[in-house]
Amino acid sequence: MNRTIRLKNFFLYIFTFWYGTEIIFNSTLFDMQSGVYDRINSIATWLVFGLLMMQIVFFQSYTRRELMVIVSVTLPMVAATVLSGQRTILSAWMFIVAAKNIDLDSVIQRAYKILLILTPTIMILCVLGVIENKMLLRGNIPRYALGFLHPNQLGLRVFQLIVCHCYVHKGALRKHNYFYILFSIFFLVRIPNSKTAYIVTIFFLVLLLLYRYIEGRKAELIGLYEKGIFYGALCFNLFSIILSYIDVNKNFVLAKIDDWMSSRFSFCHIVWGLYKVTVFGQRIYVTEEERSLAGIRSRLWLDNAYVSALLRYGILVFLIFSIGYLCLIRAALLQKQYMLAIILFLYALYGVMENGLYMITHNIFLITFSTLLYKKSIQEDRRMECSDENR
Repeated sequence: MNRTIRLKNFFLYIFTFWYGTEIIFNSTLFDMQSGVYDRINSIATWLVFGLLMMQIVFFQSYTRRELMVIVSVTLPMVAATVLSGQRTILSAWMFIVAAKNIDLDSVIQRAYKILLILTPTIMILCVLGVIENKMLLRGNIPRYALGFLHPNQLGLRVFQLIVCHCYVHKGALRKHNYFYILFSIFFLVRIPNSKTAYIVTIFFLVLLLLYRYIEGRKAELIGLYEKGIFYGALCFNLFSIILSYIDVNKNFVLAKIDDWMSSRFSFCHIVWGLYKVTVFGQRIYVTEEERSLAGIRSRLWLDNAYVSALLRYGILVFLIFSIGYLCLIRAALLQKQYMLAIILFLYALYGVMENGLYMITHNIFLITFSTLLYKKSIQEDRRMECSDENR
């Protein structure tokens, strides 16, 4: 028992250090142009890698089935990482493999505390003028980052804070919890004007209220609710691929939808025309520096997680992740883990407009994959109560 507790704490120490540095390094606290930042970031990255390898190799034991699954998934991910030059999905997999002795609740509670401390601290430092407040324009609308490197980074952390808060308090959501969500929506619209963040937060509020309405009513309604979550996540994946493969500008309705979504699908279509789908992945040049080195003049964006995963990491890793993610949602629904299922659905929606679906720094709930890998039950209340003070 004591050994298990020590191993659990070791993973949480790694997670705390990594997640804290992820938030800090995405603020204006460091000068991004300085060599000091690059050295500190590199040291932190390799330190986390080394600690995770220690956890995986020395502090955990595995069954034959677990080893077969780990090797079968790791090999194509390593190949895709080498060929793409992107290690984000492999990093997420390492955290998943290292989480054998941990439960999701412990990770989310730790993430919630980190977000609750660092996010307001960075914003306060910015308001006080200690660190820079980056400002962008969406048309004539100002977008403020309040100490983060980009308004979307601020939007991401606020969204994470809200979903972690509701997950931690999932056993008794009350009126003030819904007020927090409403306030966060107002904040996300007015300050960073982060479209993806406030859209998924609106969906979060709607899904929670809908669950509260149908809870305890006919079983058929709960069944429809579960199907909506599962097939909705499936459709986000399929339609992202289809609408990025075709030229949406040839259809008036699809073009309007694409325009409202900041041309996500049409930009993905352009990138798809330059880079065909591979089995094990490839390097995609989308940043200004990468395009300059590759001799590509046109501006490129790849802000859809599904298309990004397919083109960057290849069809094999894309299928592993996509099927695994749907299995994860199905497992949460079968175990009546509705809060988790809702949050996973939200990130599936988030993936339509951002790459963060498969990035653990964006989607820390990917840790739940360890429950499938190690056949663990999800540590959550059997029932999500959406109550208020008067119930």
